[in-house]
Amino acid sequence: MRSILSLCTVLILAFAITGCGPSEELVKLKADTEAAYAAAQASQAEAYAPESYRIATAAIDSAAKKFEEKKFFFFNKFDEAEPLYVEAQELANSAKSEADTNRQLEADTQAIIERVTPGISETRIGLGEAPRGKGADDDLDQLNADLNQAETSISDARGSLDNGQYRDALAQAQEAENKLTEVQGAVTVALQKIEDWKERNKPWYFRL
Repeated sequence: MRSILSLCTVLILAFAITGCGPSEELVKLKADTEAAYAAAQASQAEAYAPESYRIATAAIDSAAKKFEEKKFFFFNKFDEAEPLYVEAQELANSAKSEADTNRQLEADTQAIIERVTPGISETRIGLGEAPRGKGADDDLDQLNADLNQAETSISDARGSLDNGQYRDALAQAQEAENKLTEVQGAVTVALQKIEDWKERNKPWYFRL
């Protein structure tokens, strides 16, 4: 009887050692999930996709906790951890993708801001130097108002960047750039109108 009990004890211990560990698939899944989370961190997801990063962090913490949790005695809850790791990996990948997208949107927006801001200043100087009372005053006033609108859009874009609204920021910066391009084209027309006025109102003796 004692030998039978001893044999049972040995078998139980052997099962505990060899049969209660995580499967190779789960070990790989766990490693892949941790790698996906590390990639999200490297992509600055905490800054560029804070809500998605928070959700992914909570998911991987939950999976890790379940992985270590004991069901009873020496048995772990590996079967319950697997779906949690699957979900956590998807969330980590999503956070990384969102961060990469938002970081690129920020870079594109900043590039437009850096182009448009000096362009607005230069165009405004040109408008200020255009002579008044030469048949294009209304045009010049409208163009200055349009430049103000472009400046407002640039300011809005900066504010959106600060608030993490990257798509809005890019749209606002593009709006400013389009408005500036429109104004620059209209300036040429206004200046030509001034030259035409000068020609029409040239003293008669200059026409001889």
